Amino acid sequence: MAKLNKEEILDMVEKNAVEAQKRDDICARSTMYGLKSYFDFIPEEMVTATLSLAGGAGASSGSCGAYCSGLLAVGLKFNPAMAEETTKEGLRERKMAVRKFHEYRDAFLREFGTTLCPELQKKIFGRSFDFLNEKDARDFFAIHDRAEKCAAVVAKATRLAAEMMLEDEE
Repeated sequence: MAKLNKEEILDMVEKNAVEAQKRDDICARSTMYGLKSYFDFIPEEMVTATLSLAGGAGASSGSCGAYCSGLLAVGLKFNPAMAEETTKEGLRERKMAVRKFHEYRDAFLREFGTTLCPELQKKIFGRSFDFLNEKDARDFFAIHDRAEKCAAVVAKATRLAAEMMLEDEE
C-alpha cells in the first residue's frame, strides 16, 4: 500500500469516524474508531471503552463525548507513562503533554465555543437534552438527522486530534 500523505490520512480518519457516527450514533466511540483506523498505538479496548463517554460523558450532560475521545487519543500519543513521570525526561514529557491537551482543547473551543455536550446541542438542535430524563432522551433520539448533525462534531474532533498526532511525523 502506498504511503498516505497528511491530508489523505486526515480525510481517511475523518471519513471513518463520520461513517461510524452515522451508522452507530455514538459520538465518542465513532471519534476513537476513526482515529484508530490510522493510529496503531490506540488499542481496540480504548475504542470499546469510549462508549461510556457518549451523551456528555456517560449521559451526564458533561463534556462532549467526541471531544473526550479526541483528548484521550492525544493523551495516548503524548502523555508519559506514570512510572516515567518523576524522571527528568518524564517531567519534560508531561509538560509537553499538558501543552498538547491544552492546544486540543483550545482548538475545539475555537471551533465550537464550548466542550460541553448540552451547549453543543443548543447550537446544533436549538436546545439541550437531559439524557437522564426519559422524555428528553426520547425527543433527542426522535430527531431524524441527529446522527448527521452530531457527525459534524465527530468529524472536527477527529480531525483536530489527528492533526496534532501527525505534527511530528512530517
